[in-house]
Amino acid sequence: MNHIIATDSIRRFALIAFTWVMAMSSVVLQAEVIAVDNNHPVLTITGAQVSYVRAPPPGWKAEAALSAGQWQVMDGPINFGYTHDPFWYRFILENTTQRPLERYVEVSYPMLDHLEFYQWHAGQEVARHQTGDHLPYHQRPLKHRTFVFPVSLGAGEQHTIALRVQTSGAQNVPLKLWQPRAFIQANEVDLVGRSMFYGMLLAMAIFNLFLYAYMRETSFLVFFAVQLCLLIAVASLHGTMFAYLVPTAPQVHELLVLTSVPLTGLFFSLFCISFLGLKQKFRAGYQPLLISVGIFLLASLGGFVLPYGLSTRLSIGLLLLACPVILWVGAVLAWRGDRSGRWFISAWLVLLLAATGLILDLVGVFSSELIQNFGVEVGAVVTSLVFSFALGERFHRERQALTEAQQARIRVMREHEAVEHKFLESVRFHHLTGLPNRPLLEQCLTQQIQAVEGSDECVALVLLHLHGFDDINKTLGHHNADQFLQRFATRLNQQVRELPYHVIVAEGKNETFAAAHVEGITFACVFRVPGREIAQSLVQPLARAVQLPIRIHGLDLSIRVVGGCAVGPDDSMDAQTLLRQAFIAFDHSDAETGLIAFFQATADEYTERRLTLMTALHDAIENDRLTLEFQPQVRIVSGEVSGFEALVRWDNPDHGTVDPEEFIPMAERAGLMQGLTDRVLDRALDFACRLESVGHYLSISVNISVVNLLDPEFPASVTKKLEKHRLEPHRLVLEVTETAAMKDPERALQALRSLHDAGIRLSIDDFGTGYSSLTYIRRLPLDEIKIDRSFVAEINRNTDDGIIVRATINMCHALGYQVVAEGVESAAALKELSILHCDYAQGYHVSRPMPETAALEWLQQKTAKNPA
Repeated sequence: MNHIIATDSIRRFALIAFTWVMAMSSVVLQAEVIAVDNNHPVLTITGAQVSYVRAPPPGWKAEAALSAGQWQVMDGPINFGYTHDPFWYRFILENTTQRPLERYVEVSYPMLDHLEFYQWHAGQEVARHQTGDHLPYHQRPLKHRTFVFPVSLGAGEQHTIALRVQTSGAQNVPLKLWQPRAFIQANEVDLVGRSMFYGMLLAMAIFNLFLYAYMRETSFLVFFAVQLCLLIAVASLHGTMFAYLVPTAPQVHELLVLTSVPLTGLFFSLFCISFLGLKQKFRAGYQPLLISVGIFLLASLGGFVLPYGLSTRLSIGLLLLACPVILWVGAVLAWRGDRSGRWFISAWLVLLLAATGLILDLVGVFSSELIQNFGVEVGAVVTSLVFSFALGERFHRERQALTEAQQARIRVMREHEAVEHKFLESVRFHHLTGLPNRPLLEQCLTQQIQAVEGSDECVALVLLHLHGFDDINKTLGHHNADQFLQRFATRLNQQVRELPYHVIVAEGKNETFAAAHVEGITFACVFRVPGREIAQSLVQPLARAVQLPIRIHGLDLSIRVVGGCAVGPDDSMDAQTLLRQAFIAFDHSDAETGLIAFFQATADEYTERRLTLMTALHDAIENDRLTLEFQPQVRIVSGEVSGFEALVRWDNPDHGTVDPEEFIPMAERAGLMQGLTDRVLDRALDFACRLESVGHYLSISVNISVVNLLDPEFPASVTKKLEKHRLEPHRLVLEVTETAAMKDPERALQALRSLHDAGIRLSIDDFGTGYSSLTYIRRLPLDEIKIDRSFVAEINRNTDDGIIVRATINMCHALGYQVVAEGVESAAALKELSILHCDYAQGYHVSRPMPETAALEWLQQKTAKNPA
């Protein structure tokens, strides 16, 4: 009896002790409350903040989660590895602010079969969601590749969140709490990163497919399959495939996961065999990899019939077995000194480390969100790049012998070409077209000039140039372009021979030639005509006839023919000079109304006068012998003077007054433009200072060249000159033509912006005569537009000019530009401009350009008559 009593006492004590321990445990193991405020855009929910129940009793409802006593606090990452048991997770969110908050709860592992989400407040259910990758994508509360649940927290409220998770794969439940804005931003960054990865991997895969199509090398095709399967596997494991490609077919998504992983292993094993040449180099490594191919094939087929957990474990197990074998094979070949083996082991180690990290994460050995999200991506990209380099290096080595053989053949071909060239030179006919070349043409010209000397006849030399031939060459290649030249030469020879007054340039072995091949894509023919007018009537129809389409391989190719014509003895009695003059005329052909331009002595820039003027211009700039004249600009509304334009003048002792349109282009070509602009700016700013000294704070306009815009030092140079003269930058207006601004649009824009940023005003001169686009003009940092005199001079008599000027003024005002009208030569024109609300006028009606002293006197008189 005493024994029974003692035993009963012991049982009661043990029960009391157990109850006390459990009570204390419930206090100790209580999960931490998650404080929610506005200071943390994202919170990672740790294990200490989460309670869980594993495999609760069947039929355990969500309502029991609040009162159940089986909850345990997590002591690490929420990852239980592969298990089919259902789990309940619970954590508490407390809004510590004084206003409602919106948050997103994210389960960032997308491979969970079933999730049930519950939100309670004060014992009442607030929200409930059911989702998972076994359910259609549209059932997700927020459309995202992971599982995201919206949560609303009232001011100061405490809410309980419960999750029921059951899956056939890894029970991995990483949790985050997001501010909506932060989640959207992070999602955009994540989407960009994944898009880059998918794009890079897909681009490399397609590139390898193209290489296979070009070279028929099996390694490229197999590596294409590796990259494609790897891309599908990664996209499936991260939920991207389900979200964007198969959102209504979760079964298809699961099948992609189950088959893409073993298929990646299968094709990678085949790639090892092909790339390393194991069948020939290493039979001991060839057999196990061949066996692994068969096993991976069975695992791929098993994805259609085996349960998810078994299939994934099988695939991972096979990968873990195959990895050491592949590593061993690569290491052996690398140790033997095989270059492919060295490349292989380097690339394989990168992918192996990334894949191993992901596998260990999936089975629960450790948990890393970084490895989950980006480990395989980074490893795959690096591996693909290394293997691409390796394939390229091997291709280079395999083709090296062929290259050497090709080089030997090229040397032989060059020797044959040299012999052929000497032979063709000896017979003086062009090797491609068969037409007589330049020496024969000059010989013919000399004979014809001598024949017409002293008579009324003329010798007309016509040059024909193929404009746009380079497009045919680049599009169809040299071979087809050569065929085009040959057919053009044949047609030209036939057309010339059909015309009257043609001259036979040379007699061939089997043909008579009335055309010659001068150089490149320039041809020539000669006519002996009674007069210059007859030549003009012949050459234009000839040009139109020879530029009719030519058929090459089923394509009708049209090409524009332009050229020049020189007539002897009117232009010259020397064959070489006549050729030079024809080339000069050709330079002006685009400006002519017809296709062929005739030589005019006034267009010949390459004269003794030009050389003399160029030397004299250099001396005039160096010794400051150029002068400036100033033409005033007035405000149309008030008539008051707003500024002057500085116009450079040159009086040469030998040639008199030289027009700026002649010596400015000369200065640009001779590299004298910078010095000329410096002189003009200094003199113009001196005049501005002189105006200021007598109380007139007017602007000074100076024309600049495209050469100045392309000089990177020009903006700084102008700024220094303004500082030297102590003038406000806005007092200086730099004028540039449309054509100059379009020579190099981007560099010109950069220079103009630098000048504008320095406070200098900018103006487009001669607006309407260039070829710039309104889009480009709008980009320029302009202050004013100067309408060209050709539109202004007849504005009161020419309706079309009036329409153009009105449209220009309205457009410029809409863009915020002031408008200056040049060439105002009558009161009627000025009145019309006033009606059109033009801002400023400049022209002979206001005043002619004047020297500095005269301009000051004119200004004083103008001011006296119209005091402010």
